[in-house]
Amino acid sequence: MKKSKKNIIIYSFQSLEDPLLKGLMLEYLLRINMKRTDIFFHIISHEQKQYRLSATEKKNKKIELEKSNIKWYPVKYRTGKFLLLKKLYNFIQTFFITIHIKLRSKPKAIIGFLPIAGGYSLIISKILRIKLIVFCFEPHSEYMIDFNIWGKKSLKYKLLNKFETWQIKGASHITLPTSYSMKYADCINPNNKKYLLPISVDTDLFEFSNDNRTVFRNKLEIGNKIVLIYTGKFGGIYYDVEKIVYLFKNLLNQYTDYFLLVITPNEFEIKNALKKEHVPRNNYHVLNTVPYKELPKYISAADIGLIAIPPLPSQKYRTPVKTGLYLSCGLPYVVNKGIAEDDIMAKNENIGIVIDDFENINYKELSDNIIKTQNENTHELKIRCRQVAIEQRSVNLSVNVLNTIINDII
Repeated sequence: MKKSKKNIIIYSFQSLEDPLLKGLMLEYLLRINMKRTDIFFHIISHEQKQYRLSATEKKNKKIELEKSNIKWYPVKYRTGKFLLLKKLYNFIQTFFITIHIKLRSKPKAIIGFLPIAGGYSLIISKILRIKLIVFCFEPHSEYMIDFNIWGKKSLKYKLLNKFETWQIKGASHITLPTSYSMKYADCINPNNKKYLLPISVDTDLFEFSNDNRTVFRNKLEIGNKIVLIYTGKFGGIYYDVEKIVYLFKNLLNQYTDYFLLVITPNEFEIKNALKKEHVPRNNYHVLNTVPYKELPKYISAADIGLIAIPPLPSQKYRTPVKTGLYLSCGLPYVVNKGIAEDDIMAKNENIGIVIDDFENINYKELSDNIIKTQNENTHELKIRCRQVAIEQRSVNLSVNVLNTIINDII
């Protein structure tokens, strides 16, 4: 049966249960296969410890996906010491998986989901002699330099930068999240097919719920406080926890009825930082990562979202997923200037507050602007935010682009 279908490999460094893979690429594939029966997808994912499924859960997930014409090949994610050797071992593992798929199913293409997977997919595409599609390219090597994580002379930087350049040159099709990314890629290869496509979200799942808002705010005794929400990681290519705690503490100095809601895998770090800064316990609540489908309930309890990304030059190339999540649930957001095109969108659509830098803020001005958004007609603001999400960040946009690419390669 599979041989009569057109087969495509999806390669991801994210785990299947990671919101980036589960909520984005996997959702695209499921929606495509709901409307057509001629495509069979093979997903290779690197399974990180925090998202790892039990043997029974893994077996059930494979059966479930097969019903949707998707076969899943989980690979153990390796990190720590001797990283390059471990990544080489991962590549050898995945290479043999792709050889197996090649011999059995004769795939038409391999889709590298995000740039690191794009680099691996480039090598595989050359060996298997199939087309390469890079989905959501961002120059991560530039991020690592800007954030002083790597040096320009480091082997890690040189390798990643080279693989990023090669995948742009080698991809037949490539999607890019911002117009800045498009220009970046055009300078390297002006001839392949490019699609401007910000990272999207499931606007059907992420929707404001007044009932959930009431239940959650009552449970935490939030009352009429203005709730600022942050979802996601700290550190690395985001602000560290101290920066966000310092920001919140200074906002509290301006107006005592702010409440900080944080959902993050860095739970203990931010709790410790809040205690260290003596932030009142009734002004914050911190949760570890919650199930993806539960996230809209928590966002509904908030009033404004935080995009905690430093305004470094390379950050114009990325699209934060959380921007779309906030907007889809009707929330405006606070963002630094130069982050993707989210600062431009915030101003043009009147759906957010743009500042120069979280580390150098006029706190009174920021607080006044936050309170001003809350004094606006709440219903109209939520409609405006959600409409922008549907028009510019809906998962349906990504499904349509991916479908267009698939039609072109088969």
